Amino acid sequence: MKIYKLEIKYLVRTIITWTFLNLALNMIGLFITKLLNEAEFTYFESITNEFVKPLIIQSLLFAFCLTVAFAFLKNKKYVPYIFVAFQFILFHIIFFLNLKIHHGLHFESTFSNPGLSYLSYSGQYLIDVLYLYFPINGNFDNGIFKPDNLGTFYIHWILLNIVYYIGLTWISLKVAKFFFENKSEILTIPKEEDTIE
Repeated sequence: MKIYKLEIKYLVRTIITWTFLNLALNMIGLFITKLLNEAEFTYFESITNEFVKPLIIQSLLFAFCLTVAFAFLKNKKYVPYIFVAFQFILFHIIFFLNLKIHHGLHFESTFSNPGLSYLSYSGQYLIDVLYLYFPINGNFDNGIFKPDNLGTFYIHWILLNIVYYIGLTWISLKVAKFFFENKSEILTIPKEEDTIE
């Protein structure tokens, strides 16, 4: 399989732009939360676990999905959004696997559940600003994660994160195109001498 230099440039630029914007938007989210309500603002217990690790996981997953989709999809227009599709499917699998019917339909898990950990690592601090106005209440004692309102939980943890990823990807493509693409540089198959075996 031949990999073209122009394609590698496109992938690297898109991944770097996406990662930088994701980092910037999360920092803006933290700043807004602190600015709006410093009394309710909680500082990190571990910057590595609560900020660095989630952003690294998100960036690596985006890079993996983008690269695999670019290699196998013929229609390159949809390639950047494969990560969003992957998150959409995985988020909903986790959501439906943890729905309980006993005593009314509700989401119930434990803090050690891999699915809940994945949702947590996929969260965004920009979206967390909403917690100031629409907090999620529930039973969070003894390792149990059981929000009171299923709809509020779904909007905060599933829907808004998917919308965030759609917006982030769209903005990343525009920013990468604006800063990196020359007018003469078009993503097409170049001549043989521009390939790497």
